Amino acid sequence: MRKGGTEQFDVLVAPHLAVLFRVAYRLVRNTADAQDLVQDTCIAACEKPADLDAARHPVRWLLRVLHNRFVDGARRRKRTPLVALEDVNGVEHIVSLEPGPEAQLVQDESERALQQAFLQLDPTQRTLLSLRAEGHDLGEIEAITGIGREVLRARLHRARCSLAQHLDTQASEPQAARAGSHA
Repeated sequence: MRKGGTEQFDVLVAPHLAVLFRVAYRLVRNTADAQDLVQDTCIAACEKPADLDAARHPVRWLLRVLHNRFVDGARRRKRTPLVALEDVNGVEHIVSLEPGPEAQLVQDESERALQQAFLQLDPTQRTLLSLRAEGHDLGEIEAITGIGREVLRARLHRARCSLAQHLDTQASEPQAARAGSHA
């Protein structure tokens, strides 16, 4: 980045914030977490201005950083043990920002099933499908993720198949539950 800090950000990062947020939201399915992921990506861009300035395609560089931060966070969450709410001292009442049961009932069933199936995919599969859904071609995804084109094609295929399998499993579970209740 050759210009001053704010000007550098305005020129190289700001035009891509909407794309970064859309991809981040598809990955984490939560507005607050998506905003945090984009913020981490922007901080990384500010910490390595020479790398971003040298990038031929700044959006690809930014999406690669976002992808790496997402995967690192997913790995970290797997290793972090969960603490029961009762074990946390001083917590009297926690208000959830998630929609209540009434709002969840109103949601379209197919959208919810797709979201659940998507979240069952591993982080790399979610990243690849998100980038593809965002309209990036294989060359761009290859540049963002660093995965070779042939391996990328195979992984995209497996991600699609895995998503379809999760959707089929979810569709058959309610039918099996209904059949069991009539027996």
